[in-house]
Amino acid sequence: MPESGGEGVIVAEGGASAGFALYVQNDKLVYHYNWFDEDRSIITSSEPVSPGKSTVCFEFAYDGGGPGKGGNGALFINGMKVGDGRIEKTVEARFGIDTFGVGTDTGSPVSNTYKPPFAFNGEVTEVTIDLGKM
Repeated sequence: MPESGGEGVIVAEGGASAGFALYVQNDKLVYHYNWFDEDRSIITSSEPVSPGKSTVCFEFAYDGGGPGKGGNGALFINGMKVGDGRIEKTVEARFGIDTFGVGTDTGSPVSNTYKPPFAFNGEVTEVTIDLGKM
């Protein structure tokens, strides 16, 4: 995160029709889940992302009971929980033909709060996606 503050996409999958994005806006960590542009869940951190190197994380606890169900999401900065919220519906299969981006959202925007490519002005050194037990 730059000393002067940061913003931009860390990782984004999908686009305006459906998808998710983890990004920084106004120095806060944001997770945006877009369910077919009909239901949008936005979780914003209560604390800013500090300048310098940080580890940010989004965790999702799926309700189970079949595809397309909801769950609870939580944001973490350096291991500290800084936000949580409910995602009522999930996309059952795939987000469509839009893009997957690290450090930028090059397709149509997942979130309606930024304009692509909304490139992160800091440095993303690693992205890990852990699907857990399936």
